[in-house]
Parts: sequence; structure tokens; C-alpha cells
Amino acid sequence: MRFRCAFYVFILVPFLTQVACPQTKSPNTYRSAARALAVGDLLRVAESAGQGDIESQLLMGLSLQLVAERVEYDVEGRAGTLRLSAHWLRQAADKNFAPAQYFLVATDLKLLENCDEITPLLNKAIAQNYLPAITVLGGRYMEGGCGFQVDYREGLRWLTKASEAGDAEANYWIGQAYEQGRGVAPDQKEATKWFSKGARMGDPSSQNSLAINLAEGNGTRKDTAQAIEWFRRSAEQGNDEAACNLALHYIRGEGVGKDYVLALMWGLISGQIATQMHCLSEFDTHEMLQMSAVQESEATQRANAWLKEHHYPVTAPPKRIYPDKGEN
Repeated sequence: MRFRCAFYVFILVPFLTQVACPQTKSPNTYRSAARALAVGDLLRVAESAGQGDIESQLLMGLSLQLVAERVEYDVEGRAGTLRLSAHWLRQAADKNFAPAQYFLVATDLKLLENCDEITPLLNKAIAQNYLPAITVLGGRYMEGGCGFQVDYREGLRWLTKASEAGDAEANYWIGQAYEQGRGVAPDQKEATKWFSKGARMGDPSSQNSLAINLAEGNGTRKDTAQAIEWFRRSAEQGNDEAACNLALHYIRGEGVGKDYVLALMWGLISGQIATQMHCLSEFDTHEMLQMSAVQESEATQRANAWLKEHHYPVTAPPKRIYPDKGEN
């Protein structure tokens, strides 16, 4: 029997009530909901998942992926956690739940039993008009691998469909195609136009790319102040690259007044959001030497306040490998 999404979402997962039906929810909505689960919430969601509720099964899968991201040092533990994540996502996907079908393909190919699963899963999600799945299919053709031959023309065809239907992320992929000359002639101005479209629709990757082009004057008039605003919007949505770019602008005083506290704050945030990026390594050693212990403490406190608010693990202050320069 098809469940009534509004009823079950209200009873089982109250923080997802802002959207009436799960097929319309964005992947970022689900990721944010999974990050927001406290231990008590997770136990209740696990119970509901075991009883067959598909949104709870999806959230269990995503929550376990978040755990796996934090245990990279434990290869066996990470693999086991990902297998359990795949189990819950597959439970929901087998009930033809489009977001679960999307996440099995979009997040980590290690979740798949084999690459032959990709096309059937995406076809089922696309048949339900789940727009992020159309974008993922286009991206597979653009990048190739796991059973897909690179076909820029076919990739752009699907990405254009997704963009025209209203998927914000599709514009980022199209912008990249123009930026890199993948299936089209390289055209930085056209790339910036697509990034701008995605940015205005709220896609954080598009916002970061638009900000880079504004900061460097690529395909548009250079406007560092506007670039800072787009970096900030993207960073506030959890884009680690944008957070790092914002940090670098603050430490260099580019487009904003030089501010060591805000620079270190966003650098620490970027490092906690990312699983492979280490923003602080991009800081100039001379600039790091100018920071006082007081500034480091304030930056760490502000970073942790942001991380807690957005449901990320808190961070420790950077190790002081240089003498204190005072409290200015």
C-alpha cells in the first residue's frame, strides 16, 4: 500500500515536514536531515526503518554514510558501514522510492553491487520525474566510468532537460562543460552564464564557481565584493571549497578587509566539512605567524558555533607551532 507521505513524515521525521511529498525533496534536504539526527532521533528512525518506512530507511542509509566519512582510517570499518548504508538505501529503492534510487548511484559507487545497477536505478527515478536523477545520468555521460562511455552530447542532452525542468545542479554541470570545452567550444562567458543561473536557483557548487569567475574576471566583469557574497552563500550551505575560498579572501584582504579571525574560522569550517581537503595548508605561513592565541581561540569558538548549528562535528584549534605574538 502506498503510504501517505505527509502523515508519515509528520509522525516519524518531524524536521522534514516543510515539503509535502518526498519525491520533490532535494538531496540536500535529506542530507541535512540525516546530519541533524541526534542519538535519540536515530534510534526512533531505526525502529521506523525496521518497520518498513521508506523515508526512515533512506535516512538510516545517509546517516551511516556520514559515519563512514569519519572512519577513513579504518578501511574495514568504513567498508562495513557502507555495506549497511547500502542495505537501508536498497530497502527503500526496492520499493521504488526515487530519492533512495538516486542516492545509491549518486553518493558512492561502492554502495552498488555492480555497475549494471546504475541505469535501471536511474530509469526508475527518472520515470517518477525525480529531477536530480536526470542530472546524475547526464553527469555519468560527461564523466564516464562504471559501465558508461564518455558521451558529451548525450550528457548535455540530459543535463539540458534537467535544467529546463528546474534542477539547479544541472546548470553547474553545463557551466563546467563550457568552461572545459566538453562537447561544446570552450566559452568562459557562457560558462559563467550557466553558473549564474544555478547560483540564483540556490545550487552551492554553481555559487562557488560563479564567485571564482567574479573574483578573477573570467567571462564577466571582475567584482570581488560580489564574489565574496556568493562564496558566503555557498559556504553557508556546506560547500567546503567555498568556505576555503572565503577564508583565503579574508586572510589576503581581497574584496574584504583582512580579518584573521574570520579567515581561520572559515578555514576550520572547511576542514571539518571536507573529507579530503585541508584548507589551512593553503594559508601563507607568514600570515599564520601574525595570528595571536586570542584570535585563534575566538576563531575556533565561532567555527564550532557554526558547525554545531549546521550539525557537523566540532573542531579543535590549530596546533600552535609558532610563538604567541600577543593578544592583538
